[in-house]
Amino acid sequence: MTLISLDKIERVFGDLVVLDGASLRVEERDRIGIIGDNGAGKTTLIKILAGIDDADRGSRNCQRDLRIGYAAQIPERTPGTTVHEFVLRGNGVFPQLEERIRALEAELAAAPTDERLLAQYGALQGAFEAGGGYDRDHVCDRVLDGLGFSDDDRRKDVIKLSGGEAARAALAALMLQPVDLLILDEPTNHLDLQGIEFVEQFVTKHPGAVVVVSHDRRFLDAVATSIVEVDSGLARRYPGNYSAFAKQTDLELLTTSRAYKDQQEFIQKEMEYIRKHMGSRMTAQAKGRLKRLKRLQLIERPKTSKGEMRLKFTGGRGQSGQSVLEVDDLAAKLPDGRELFRQVGFRLYHGERLGLLGRNGAGKTTLLRILCGRAQPSRGEVRRAHRVRPGVFTQEMEDLPTHGTVLEAMQALDPQATHKELRDHLALFMFSGDEVDQPVANLSGGEKRRLCLARLVRGEYDYLCLDEPTNHLDITAREGLEEALRAYPGAALVISHDRQFLEAITDRVLYLADGRLQTFDGGLEQCLTALHEAELQRKALARDARQAPANQAAGKEQGAARSDKIRNPLLFERLEAEIFGLEEQLEELRAEMERPENYTNFENMRSLEERRALIEADLAAAYAKWENWA
Repeated sequence: MTLISLDKIERVFGDLVVLDGASLRVEERDRIGIIGDNGAGKTTLIKILAGIDDADRGSRNCQRDLRIGYAAQIPERTPGTTVHEFVLRGNGVFPQLEERIRALEAELAAAPTDERLLAQYGALQGAFEAGGGYDRDHVCDRVLDGLGFSDDDRRKDVIKLSGGEAARAALAALMLQPVDLLILDEPTNHLDLQGIEFVEQFVTKHPGAVVVVSHDRRFLDAVATSIVEVDSGLARRYPGNYSAFAKQTDLELLTTSRAYKDQQEFIQKEMEYIRKHMGSRMTAQAKGRLKRLKRLQLIERPKTSKGEMRLKFTGGRGQSGQSVLEVDDLAAKLPDGRELFRQVGFRLYHGERLGLLGRNGAGKTTLLRILCGRAQPSRGEVRRAHRVRPGVFTQEMEDLPTHGTVLEAMQALDPQATHKELRDHLALFMFSGDEVDQPVANLSGGEKRRLCLARLVRGEYDYLCLDEPTNHLDITAREGLEEALRAYPGAALVISHDRQFLEAITDRVLYLADGRLQTFDGGLEQCLTALHEAELQRKALARDARQAPANQAAGKEQGAARSDKIRNPLLFERLEAEIFGLEEQLEELRAEMERPENYTNFENMRSLEERRALIEADLAAAYAKWENWA
């Protein structure tokens, strides 16, 4: 069943035509990934889909009372509101019910015997309870935990959050909304690996339809059942995930390139014949061929294939096996004196690419700043090879000039380059035309990051320290950066949570957690496997902790059952089978409760909680019998 459709949408901003006949249809349970180059119109398309923006031409049709979740609908952050409160308010259903309940309570205080008010109050209380209103704190905590918010983070004033933290809080609020269509715009930005996998599971199991704009190829492979590419004002849909899309478009490019080449060769031969025979006794044949050429439907020159953004890092001098960085017993502290990490040690060799991973707040950025000389450790030593110069890409962008235009910022780095050379280089990073004359101070955060990366690529460095370089880059730019880093002869240390990017460029992975650094010589896959095993172990320990009270209670009933075991061993075997069956039921139920679609289905969550309580009670009783018999 169609939930919503856009037909021949046109949207123009000044002289810029962003959408020119784009169409999109969303069915129930669709998982649509939207991709395209920066500036192609992806965000404009989803704003029109969400009803936030209007099209200049075309039609938008949706089901009546269709519930749409989109980030722009999340309430503004207000001072004095904790992260937990902010996320709960993102689900507008319960705050509205609570407000109406409080209003009725005030009226009942003045008229406690009013039957009409009592009936309304009872109905609202029933709706609040039946919808799982009393369980919403638990559901909210589960989502915040999945997105990497600690207990301390949840108590923070939401107005004091950093940009990345605020984006994660808004995403959490959006995920709590009970909607039929969820629209996400680059949800994996600002998430660590665990957070990305949590969102993947949520999107995959969401009961409604999901439309997501993303440049994360591994994420799109995991969640998308179709891909919509926004290009040249149109939206073209392909079945399957991103890998299927890439194969299909590569095949299309190959086919079109061959057809274009064959047609160009044919045209060239025909023109040679026409030039040779026009004005001779073969003029009639030449004119006939000229007419046929004029009627020929020309094949457009194929666009550059995906991932062919030609970037190239220069520099990187050194010898293979030479140590570029030697780190020993490194430690760092937070401003309040708490230790961020300790006993960090490793070597970075010429030509090597290291990935630096860890949960948000683990200290990755601090470590990278220490390694490139931008910050000092509280203990330990960083030794750099003689006369090596690091190329640094940081979140703070402190190397970016604060005055002048985009073009002048590039000219300051490379005074010998011509304006044409610099304009061509900036075009690779989506700065074209008059955009290169914009003041740097007027750029958005994403534009400033792209300019920093453009300057970094243009410079000459012996090793690179990069902090989330793929953020705000489209897929073509990410693949171009991958190629450039693979070809770079020097060493590189990269913080990133783009798994496909990391797989493409890294030799080893360093993982920072609980103040310690762990090395994975097997790369990203070895690291992910270890993280999954650690998570399973954590859940097992939590399960044991939950079962401990039941086991302690079981030990209090001793005595009579021992003789039953001796008198009837068959009963003992049945009891063991019963315990095994109850444990399996409990494990399946917990897995069901962790399914993301239940986070917003409060009635179902309440039913699951009741079933769990009954099974745990039966299991406790069975354990009590078994302990007495054992």
